[in-house]
Amino acid sequence: MSEDLRETSSPSETGSRQDLPEVDVIVDQQAYSGRFNMAMDEALLELAADRDRSTVRIYRWSEPTVTLGYFQASEARSQVENPFPGLPIVRRLSGGGAILHDRELTYSCVLPATHPVRHDPSQLYVIVHQALIQLLQQCGVNSMLRSDYDAQTQVKQSASEPFLCFLRQNPNDIVHASGIKIVGSAQRRRKGVILQHGSILLSASDHASQVPGIEQLASSFRREHFQDQLPQIIAASVGSLVTSRDYSAEELEHTNRLMASE
Repeated sequence: MSEDLRETSSPSETGSRQDLPEVDVIVDQQAYSGRFNMAMDEALLELAADRDRSTVRIYRWSEPTVTLGYFQASEARSQVENPFPGLPIVRRLSGGGAILHDRELTYSCVLPATHPVRHDPSQLYVIVHQALIQLLQQCGVNSMLRSDYDAQTQVKQSASEPFLCFLRQNPNDIVHASGIKIVGSAQRRRKGVILQHGSILLSASDHASQVPGIEQLASSFRREHFQDQLPQIIAASVGSLVTSRDYSAEELEHTNRLMASE
């Protein structure tokens, strides 16, 4: 992933910590289907219109699943270029290329219209990704923003747009020190509310062995520590007081309605 606005600003421009809304954190205790995961992200986006709190969600996938970016041609479901025939395909709210969700952790972050980052939503990429880079460094993974890597190596980005998002290049991506993408995020905005979700590629999938994950790139990766700290790290980057909770009845009902309407 990585789509929408690409200009970045300093995270400090979002205002003081006192200006940031409180944050609810939801960590799925089980892996869900692609349909549920994308419907829940959409439900959180829609319900945030009437809320003044942010929500951070950490989730996994019950089976290898392909999500298509919002702007990808609908014909991609049947095109020969789809390298994953037989796998479930779900459309994302956000843009970007196709993503094979398998051995990864996925986050979503929904900010209400009262959040100061609404004045420049592109800042959210920097805020969350810098927090993730710091955590990755603590867990033994040398990583940086794609823009920093390109500046250091003077590598020119490819003009091509591969089918798979993790083979595309965007300045906001997080890359390993080798230049290989390990985290990509994308956004969708409605009525001032911002949804940003992203894939953190922990390990290569059997269905796409040409795309290495963190474990293949960094043998010293402290995976358990990373997984334990991830929810708090993302929540603290976008909000003040952090509260852990489960899905509300309203969120589950809204998600079920969205799934039934597909």
